[in-house]
Amino acid sequence: MVKRISWFFACLLWTALLSLPVSAGAIEAAVVLSKRNDIQSAFFEALGATLATSASVHLVDAGSAGEALDDAALKRADVVIAVGAEAADLLAARSSVPILAVLISSQNLRALQMRHPRTKLGGIVLDQPLARHMRLIHATLPKATRVGVLLGPQSVAMRPALLDAGVKRGLTLNFEQIDDTDGLLPALERLLESSDVILAVPDPVAYSASTARPILLTTYRYRRPLIGYSQAYVTAGAIAAVYSAPADIARQVAEWLVGSQTPVRIELPTADTPRYFSVGVNQHVARSLMVPLPDSALLADMVDKRRQP
Repeated sequence: MVKRISWFFACLLWTALLSLPVSAGAIEAAVVLSKRNDIQSAFFEALGATLATSASVHLVDAGSAGEALDDAALKRADVVIAVGAEAADLLAARSSVPILAVLISSQNLRALQMRHPRTKLGGIVLDQPLARHMRLIHATLPKATRVGVLLGPQSVAMRPALLDAGVKRGLTLNFEQIDDTDGLLPALERLLESSDVILAVPDPVAYSASTARPILLTTYRYRRPLIGYSQAYVTAGAIAAVYSAPADIARQVAEWLVGSQTPVRIELPTADTPRYFSVGVNQHVARSLMVPLPDSALLADMVDKRRQP
């Protein structure tokens, strides 16, 4: 019932927005979702609420990948906001309008840009800057010096950047690479023997819905904390994670839209990282591992690059 009411008020908001006159020189931005799920709907609502009083941007709901799209709105738009990889892929194949992809990983965005080289396709990705992860490790585990990272087929390309980010924080990174899940636990156990903490990084093989439980149980058995990359990982058993919620990304998109854009000059970011973020903590698991954690708000301040060297 709560979700139905929330969606009802979101529809009312969009109806009100669509009824407003379009100011001369305003950007018309069409929004296309991949799916009308909780996460993408939360982005949709947050973006609408943030821009509700803006006279420089006119938002249009152009549908979702699972519905009939509003082709007239897409042709009329100055820019299309594609929410998720499915929407971005669909629009890149059919639209000549500049596309800003959001709620998408850098790996997926890069693959789409290679697949559609002639499409004006940029994005604001979900991947946090690696330095932000390293600052979180230092803030939660100031005595830790050895960080274990399990890499899969996609995340292996992150190795040089991870090494560089670790060196800048005085951390030694240990790596194990797997090509499939058969070698996951042996590789993880080798890491746990030589590391103070495990850092999870996005990878569809190494870190997936099917591998999360055995990874978390094994790290807990070895009494090693795990730093995740999403609130879901924290809920499942990681002691902490830095991540950007849909509202954080919506805020960044809104700022980009009202910044220096004009209907005749849309400058897409190639793949901007999140400007705004939150820190999630699992105090129960941290206490079990005897790791004293500050609260999430204090940790977020400690991780903020403006407060760190």
